[in-house]
Amino acid sequence: MTIFEMLSDPVLAKILLRAAVVGAAVAWSASVLGVTMVLRRMSMIGDGLAHAGFGALAVATLCGAADLKTEISIPIVIAVSFLLLLMSERGIMGGDAAVAVVSTGMMTAGVLIFSFTTGYTADMCSSLFGSASILTITDNDLYLSLALAAAVMVLFLLFYTKIFSVTFDETFSRAAGVNVWAYKLLTAVLISVTVVVGMDLIGSLMISALVVFPTLTAMRVCRSFGGVTAVAGASSVICFFIGFVISCELALPAGASVVAVDLCVYVVVSVVSAIVNAQKKRRMLQKGGAVS
Repeated sequence: MTIFEMLSDPVLAKILLRAAVVGAAVAWSASVLGVTMVLRRMSMIGDGLAHAGFGALAVATLCGAADLKTEISIPIVIAVSFLLLLMSERGIMGGDAAVAVVSTGMMTAGVLIFSFTTGYTADMCSSLFGSASILTITDNDLYLSLALAAAVMVLFLLFYTKIFSVTFDETFSRAAGVNVWAYKLLTAVLISVTVVVGMDLIGSLMISALVVFPTLTAMRVCRSFGGVTAVAGASSVICFFIGFVISCELALPAGASVVAVDLCVYVVVSVVSAIVNAQKKRRMLQKGGAVS
């Protein structure tokens, strides 16, 4: 069944619309938050939180509360993000080491917990790589994703200057009276919710790609912080819709399709950018030779 045939059915059209809205909201939120994380060299935290989300989903499954997995996972992943920030701030452990310890620990716990529950293979694969069926997207996911996107938008509109300052110079921000810890914690909370909401559709192993790839793509195109943020958000949403349509048309997992499109766009933009920069450099050399 093609996507156009699905849209002609009122029931399937509603399901498609719900999945599309959730995915687009998550993709936009992840990419916008990812700009600050990538520029501060904290992109691996997104990966660590995704692994923590896998462990949280396993806990929900073990408790027989699969229907409440989002509600159970969000506070667990937020607690993990707080722990990672605290370990980094207090110098207990380096940021990359803390992420490695927490992520591998949560993944290990998740695998062991899933092994004691029914539907081990199906549940674990769905949690790791995203569901192959958009039927798993609930109304709760829809409301959470919209609330998340609104929170991210408000955060950037109201505190853009302070976020910019914290992203590029924490020392100056503290000297200027900015509560750096509060902004870092707020960003961590928002990325935690993004990870949990997006795991059903994208998968815990792939959700971090939505944090990294759009930002890297935007950095090839723009030089300003605002420009990178805007292009990253737009690129992520466009790539999501392309990947979503491909997954519906070819009956492929949505997460893998979306990430594949993001990766292809990043590669293409990188190659084009390298060619353009090489041509500019050649023209500058030629101009310099002509002047001399």
